[in-house]
Amino acid sequence: MHLSIVRWTLSWRARSTGPGSPVVPAWLFVAWLGSPVAIFAQTSPFDLTIEELGELPVVSMGRRAEDVRGSAAAVYVITSEDIRRSGVRTLPEALRLAPGIEVARNGTSSWTISMRGFNSDLSNKLLVLIDGRSVYSPLFGGVFWDAQDTLLADIDRIEVIAGPGGTIWGANAVNGVINIITRSAADTGGLYAEVGGGAGEDVFAGVRYGAALTDRIDARAYVKYFNREISSLPDGAEVRDEWTGAQSGFNLRWAVSESDGITLRGDVYDGSQDVLTRGDFTIGTIPPTDVPATVDLSGHNVVARWRRTLVGGGGTRLQVDLDHTNKKIPGSFNEKRDTYHLDFQHDLSAFGRHRMTWGAGLRRTSDDLDNTLFASFVPERRTDRLSTAFIQDRIAFEGTNVDLTIGSKLEHNEYTGFEYQPSGRMLWTIDATRAFWASASRAVRTPARLNTDLSLFAPITDDPVPFYINVVGDPEFLSEELMAYESGYRFQTGSNLSIDLAVFRNDYDNLQTQEVGTQVVETTPVTHIVLPVRLDNNMQGDTYGGRVAVAWQPLQRWRLRLHYSRLEMDLKLKPSSTDTPSLGIAGQSPAHQAAVHTFGELGRGLSVYMAARYVDALPSFGLPSRVAVDASFAWAPSPELSVSLTLRDLNDARHVEFGGGLAIERTAYLSLIWRPTP
Repeated sequence: MHLSIVRWTLSWRARSTGPGSPVVPAWLFVAWLGSPVAIFAQTSPFDLTIEELGELPVVSMGRRAEDVRGSAAAVYVITSEDIRRSGVRTLPEALRLAPGIEVARNGTSSWTISMRGFNSDLSNKLLVLIDGRSVYSPLFGGVFWDAQDTLLADIDRIEVIAGPGGTIWGANAVNGVINIITRSAADTGGLYAEVGGGAGEDVFAGVRYGAALTDRIDARAYVKYFNREISSLPDGAEVRDEWTGAQSGFNLRWAVSESDGITLRGDVYDGSQDVLTRGDFTIGTIPPTDVPATVDLSGHNVVARWRRTLVGGGGTRLQVDLDHTNKKIPGSFNEKRDTYHLDFQHDLSAFGRHRMTWGAGLRRTSDDLDNTLFASFVPERRTDRLSTAFIQDRIAFEGTNVDLTIGSKLEHNEYTGFEYQPSGRMLWTIDATRAFWASASRAVRTPARLNTDLSLFAPITDDPVPFYINVVGDPEFLSEELMAYESGYRFQTGSNLSIDLAVFRNDYDNLQTQEVGTQVVETTPVTHIVLPVRLDNNMQGDTYGGRVAVAWQPLQRWRLRLHYSRLEMDLKLKPSSTDTPSLGIAGQSPAHQAAVHTFGELGRGLSVYMAARYVDALPSFGLPSRVAVDASFAWAPSPELSVSLTLRDLNDARHVEFGGGLAIERTAYLSLIWRPTP
């Protein structure tokens, strides 16, 4: 017998949606994906050319700026223009614009997101940062995506690094790093206002205002609100999960001097989601179902960063961030958490063939969990400390176009003590249009409270004798380990076509399993049966695959992006394990994904975005492969005003994307954006 911790701990509830949105002839729009008709060959209206896309600065790989073309990793940048033209409303939707990311929606507020496999409701091998602030939860090692939001118009770019980044960012940067970077306050002056709504997106609105306070200080502030409609089951029956949220924030940039700059930003948010859950229970009872309840989520964060440019091209950075979250899930648990993080980095001036970077950091996180009979953590309150240090050297070989980057991160955590994460990366810049790279890295996913401190007590049946399952963490839980081997080749043909290829092989050890013990009969307070399950590290395996990303601009006013990714997972249990159901996680990620994104300008202020995405079957959930067709049409009658119509899942009125059983319905919404001239 097997229990998915995912389903019982954080999805202890039923779900719900509204009726479908208007039926649209999807074939009519699909035809636009390959048709340049009505696209005028005038001056290119795109913010960046294909060549400039390859020269975008990326900071997430080496924590210092280097262009995409010169990165020894599988790097992809989602630009602010991509986000604006596609009409997406959430960060998870924006991530669908990148190749190889596994994004599945499971209700109004629930998303499962991963890279290179192991997708689940508790995905924990992907590090996500917002302006360099890590947003992973120490409770389970992953990301609560319903707590991550910002005004999308403020995003400058999203850097997506496929593959381990532990040498720079530390534990949990196992299969990838996503860094969401917002624009400087100096670049967002004046008023920005948006409002909209429709089927699936009931109503949303946002306002931002920026101004120069002095000749050296710029600031902006924003507020946003949304209400998303309820979901449905595959048969169309509504499920109670309406999601409402509000968030506000600020950003301040102070140019202290020619060499010093300070950035201060923060957010505060509050939201709620209606759910149908199971009521409280006592030993010997099965709780009632379909009990109305509300999940509450609130929090705030502040990030302060000081940068100094040193003579000779080096620099230092000191960042302090504070984060408070409060999540209340009826019938499950309540979590209050405060996290404090201090991070220092020094980029040394280049000397000889060497360009070195080193840094150190401290993190302190404290939680207060209101335990219930269903889910409890022992101890109920805990404070964990993490200390880190890293060093990295990029070495240029004289007389060649080859660079070698070597380094390692050393961490000490409260669970497994010291961890090291070294890597070596080679980049061969063949010429101005071609580059080859290869790397070998070690990364770890350190234990979280769910792995070591959890006690989950769930009723299964009460006929004829009450039967329960009790899942407990292991205080000796080990870090999950990865050895990764990657290589890639990118090239550009002319000024309108670039191709980026990457392949990988990952070797994992100490992956989590759930080991079933011998059932026990207990007689107090009533006679009942308990089946014990212990979390352990008894799975290992290999994954391999690759991805292709193509950017092509056949006409000045028409651009295409084509993506394909492949994933194979070969997992096996260690001899001491009997947990064969855990092998099923290999069937929770699609083996093939492909997408075509097209952006076009039609003249007279009209623009169009079209996309067709293919996602392979998920055999562990019995879900077939699917194709999703999306579109967004925008009209800007003046530089100050634009209106857009966005349509999702044109070809499918209702479908299920993951294992929770909730159906995602076709959506359509209008949005109005006003940017008056300052």
